[in-house]
Amino acid sequence: MVMRNPYVELLSQGMGLAVLLALGAWAQADEKDVSRSLPERESVTERGKVVWLADAMARRHDVTIVPEAREAVQVLETADGRLLPLVEDIRGRSFRRDERLRAMEVELLARRFEGAPFLQIIRVYEVKDGRRFEIDYWCEICAIALYELKPCDCCQGPIELRRREAASSD
Repeated sequence: MVMRNPYVELLSQGMGLAVLLALGAWAQADEKDVSRSLPERESVTERGKVVWLADAMARRHDVTIVPEAREAVQVLETADGRLLPLVEDIRGRSFRRDERLRAMEVELLARRFEGAPFLQIIRVYEVKDGRRFEIDYWCEICAIALYELKPCDCCQGPIELRRREAASSD
């Protein structure tokens, strides 16, 4: 049987706690420094249809994009003719993976960053017959929402596109 010295245990626990506290303080300081160096961003709401940049450029400006870049960049094409490129994170990638989303008239709650033309999608709404529906994916088995078409993160089972009517204040 190994005998442990209670003073050594307390000291080692105290040192471990001290190390954790120091790391936590360093991480917080580092996080504050990073946030000061990030460009300004703003939340915006934009409506339109998500399309491939290549298709929009061909249709609107008779520009032919090379075949390997045809489905490289997605943009929100607004009613007033602007092409707003999308950041392809999880929310942005959902438009690549699910063509049903590209068929919808959408309203995107998004972030716009200073010095960058891209929109980072926060929420997706379908606009249909004057009503707004929040769009995500739902696993009925696990009762969790996901933001792109793929197997459920939890059970690996199928998920379904979910449309919920959004409150007018969203």
